[in-house]
Amino acid sequence: MTLHTPYTGDRYLTWDEIEAWLVDCPKALPQWARLEVVGLTDNDRPIYLLVIGKQDSHIDQRPGFWLDGGTHAAEWTSVMSALYSVSDWLSKLAAGDALETAFFESHTAYVMPCISPDGYAAMMDGSPFIRSTLRPPPNASVQVGFVPEDLTGDKTVRWMRWKHPAGAFVIDQDNPFFMRPRTLDDPADAAYFFCQEGSFVNWDGHSWVRAHRQFGLDLNRNFPAHWAPFSMFGMDGGTYPLSAPESRALVDTFARYPHIGAAVTNHTYTGCVLTQPYRKDTPLPRADIQIMERIAKDAVRGTDYRVYKTYPDFTYDPDTSIVGVWADTISTTFGIPGYTLELWDPFGYAGIDHDKPAEFFSFPNPEMIAQVIKRFAERGDTTEPWAQIEHPQLGQVDVGGLDYMRTIRNPPVPLLEAECKRGTLVADRVRRCLPRVESTLKVVRRGPSLYEIQLTLANLGFLSTSSLAHGVDLPSTPVVQAELTLPDTAGLVSGQPVRQTTHLDGWGSFAPGGVHSVYPSLPERGHQARLSWLVDGDGTISIAWIAGRGGRGQVTAHLG
Repeated sequence: MTLHTPYTGDRYLTWDEIEAWLVDCPKALPQWARLEVVGLTDNDRPIYLLVIGKQDSHIDQRPGFWLDGGTHAAEWTSVMSALYSVSDWLSKLAAGDALETAFFESHTAYVMPCISPDGYAAMMDGSPFIRSTLRPPPNASVQVGFVPEDLTGDKTVRWMRWKHPAGAFVIDQDNPFFMRPRTLDDPADAAYFFCQEGSFVNWDGHSWVRAHRQFGLDLNRNFPAHWAPFSMFGMDGGTYPLSAPESRALVDTFARYPHIGAAVTNHTYTGCVLTQPYRKDTPLPRADIQIMERIAKDAVRGTDYRVYKTYPDFTYDPDTSIVGVWADTISTTFGIPGYTLELWDPFGYAGIDHDKPAEFFSFPNPEMIAQVIKRFAERGDTTEPWAQIEHPQLGQVDVGGLDYMRTIRNPPVPLLEAECKRGTLVADRVRRCLPRVESTLKVVRRGPSLYEIQLTLANLGFLSTSSLAHGVDLPSTPVVQAELTLPDTAGLVSGQPVRQTTHLDGWGSFAPGGVHSVYPSLPERGHQARLSWLVDGDGTISIAWIAGRGGRGQVTAHLG
């Protein structure tokens, strides 16, 4: 059986197309895919979870990998990359690929491709910038001032300019699409006001000021990790953690699957993987920060992506901690490696080696912006020549310039497939770091009807069964234990029916410096544990075991 409609990264799908594609997956491959609706938005759009793995009664007992996208409405590539990953996995499973079949018979992937479908659908339909959701302004505040909107009917909010001596921009003579910041040497008669295409609402007729954002909730500041009231660039983090139905559905769903051991959350843009720490006073030990960085550096091989510690390398203000982030919640609340993958590097595409990307948002370099705009203008398919239109409030204005959504925020359509491939490569490598526990049951006769029951649990994966060391101390992390059940014809001579042991190391979870090719050694804790019981009698025994994030299982043996 083949996947009916593989997603190839050839275009950006509308929300209706995404929904139809997701519904089709379990119909095409019911043995490998399950689709759930885990919540509804304020506009009653479903929030979908696609579960990939062998569809049997054990699917949610296996080590799990989490992938999501669409936290931010404008970041279409994050959604497309998640769909591309799913399509790649299902196509290989349908074709009988041995490696993928083996992986998904012993692991499960949980994919939420579009966390904020309301925002995604609106922006795909030509709405001006929406950060995440369509939550109304808090406290029923009314917009007063300039609001971006599509005035020309092309479903794209472009740039707008009009001449005025008080303007802060001038036309760059070498790059007509670039409105450079005005200098003290520029004459007043060359000055322009420059903003997004749009108009004034509730206008007093003379004030040229921007209105507050209509939809300013940033879902990626609404999660539990270090949540605090937040405001930046006209956006906020909600009134309390998980105040949005989208963030609540996401966290509740994630928590429902305790064997998830690693996660990637897709975003745009920069072309990098963000890892821990997120703040100076992180609760994560040094070993966790190092192992997460090690995984990230391995994951980006061959992609041209960089790896940044969020603090201090990717903060807008080094004196202000980033709050309420989903990837930080994954790591600090759940004790799991959680990575923010910032897909698409417009700087690199323009030939710019930019090693401090966060500065671009707070302290933009005009020369860098000019180079980026020039590079996209050379393509010919992502810019619209300046055209004069009659504005209903301002009179004659020019509208044109870059298609921001298909240049800076997301790649031009011809480059989308390559970006989705990079995102899938990162996701594939991160999912290979999961803990993976196998059990071996041995019965040794110690007398005529006396038996020693030996259960060995061995972790053959990269990560520990607690995933991160921080996870050992968290109530969300399953324990490592085994429970022996005896028939009426047998009795327990020694040992408790329920036995617990420490978490099991993975082959990548040595202490810092433990994996050293000059000074090799063995780990302190070890990758396996043996639990034993002494039983007298006969009949069939069973042992149900849990191995933290490494999954769970059951084994049986017959005595006598």
